[in-house]
Amino acid sequence: MISIRYKILVVVVPLLSASMILLTIVSVGFARNGITKIATEFLGYKINEIIQKAANEVETLKESGFGSDPMFVEEIKKGVESYAGSITKRDIESVLAIDGKGIIRISTDSFLKTGQEVDFFHLFSSKESDWIEFKVNGLSKVGFYKYFQEWDYYFLLSVYSSMFYKDANNLFSNSILILSVSISITVILLFLFINYILSPLKIVVDAMREIIKKNDMSARVPVKFNDEIGELSFTFNNMLNELQTAYDQIKEYAYQSVLAQKKEERIKNMFQKYVPQDVVNEIVHNPDQALVGKNSNVSILFSDIRSFTTISETMSPETLVDSLNRYFIIMVDIIYKRRGVIDKYIGDAIMAIFGAPKQYGDDPQQAVLSGLEMLENLEKFNQGQRERGFKEFHIGIGINYGLVTVGNIGTSQKMDYTVIGDAVNLASRLEGLTKEYRVKIIISEGTYEAVKDYFYVREIDRVRVKGKFKPVKIFEPARKLTAEQKKAWTLYNSGVRSFLERRWNESEKLFLNALDILKNDFLTEKYLEDIKVFRNNPPEDDWDGTTIMTHK
Repeated sequence: MISIRYKILVVVVPLLSASMILLTIVSVGFARNGITKIATEFLGYKINEIIQKAANEVETLKESGFGSDPMFVEEIKKGVESYAGSITKRDIESVLAIDGKGIIRISTDSFLKTGQEVDFFHLFSSKESDWIEFKVNGLSKVGFYKYFQEWDYYFLLSVYSSMFYKDANNLFSNSILILSVSISITVILLFLFINYILSPLKIVVDAMREIIKKNDMSARVPVKFNDEIGELSFTFNNMLNELQTAYDQIKEYAYQSVLAQKKEERIKNMFQKYVPQDVVNEIVHNPDQALVGKNSNVSILFSDIRSFTTISETMSPETLVDSLNRYFIIMVDIIYKRRGVIDKYIGDAIMAIFGAPKQYGDDPQQAVLSGLEMLENLEKFNQGQRERGFKEFHIGIGINYGLVTVGNIGTSQKMDYTVIGDAVNLASRLEGLTKEYRVKIIISEGTYEAVKDYFYVREIDRVRVKGKFKPVKIFEPARKLTAEQKKAWTLYNSGVRSFLERRWNESEKLFLNALDILKNDFLTEKYLEDIKVFRNNPPEDDWDGTTIMTHK
């Protein structure tokens, strides 16, 4: 546990430090700008003096009538160069005169010589004067230039950056040192002040702990301080008085309350992780009736992530668990909303039941709605997967409605509320068939009979699944269809009826018309392929259209 003194330090110290740092940065910034401004004005003053000298000499030469004489002009330039060297600090400041082609014509710099082309000429803008930064032999320099139109020269007075900013840098270093010392002193003083403030509170807390440790409600905290600490002690003593009274009353009913609570907690712990709250409440109020084993017609939903092993091999454990948890949250919320019960998780698969331990009368419809909404929300989940750069999930869903045995099954060490029976196995097989028939959801004939008036449905096939002798019809449900899709499904279902009656030509025509609308529909194409086969090799007389599955 982090003590209050450290919490105060964690809050106050950053605030004080931030204020002091901000003040230092602002102060140093203003000082640096001030120093830079003064130095810039001083450099500008010298440049103006040099240009004024050159202008005066040019004017004198013109008055004497030798203004266009190259020899006299050259002498004037040498005089300006000499003058520039006299008013600048040797080895610190340097003066360059650069013509319009970037060639040095006057130089007091020991590195840049007359006649040499500079590589920073592009820094001279259209302005007549400006401040620039550049490098010479790898060393940074700053300078101020001004254009002299008479000669088409840019006069540049520059100085090394390290010298130019020396005072400002020293100021910054000293400010950092002062800031560090100030913060350290502030932390120490603040820590001492907090200890002084909290010492009375520590006395009160120690007294409270002693009372709690000994479970002695007759003891009291001493009231030593006439302030908020004293008020806290007085209030705590009053609370002890009230607790003592309440405790005496509670003891009278404690035994029965503990027994009832344990019974309720046992039931809630058994169901609350996988059963909706209203079902838990039903079980708590009628535990003996709800938990007894019985046969009941329920809907069983199986969903499974396809190629999950392949997906898991491409993701880190952390990413995989995060994706699975987000997937389960979405899917389980849908099942709960439809009054379903999570029977169990089987790896990445979900088994849910509708109609136990409580029946609502529309459990098959709610199961199918759950399956369809799971598929709709899977796209939203996959959108999140794509945004995160993760693999998308694709699922298959199988739903069966039939008679099962439901109740608590297991031992005293481990017991689960679950369902067992052939109807459960068939639901699992239907989920597996979604891969075989390339559809996302399959419902059984029993489910179809219960929901056919509430959904659009098309018959997929008649199959005899592994482990079962009696064939079952399987269907694909839909909640919404476009007008074109409705027409296609009607043609498709008519085609299935004609196919089962061995009217191959009629069936083929219906399927082709449906395929024109559905495009690349696997089920339609499968029936068309079967028609071609049966035309050449007609089925036996007892053929009823059943497909025998040899694998799960």
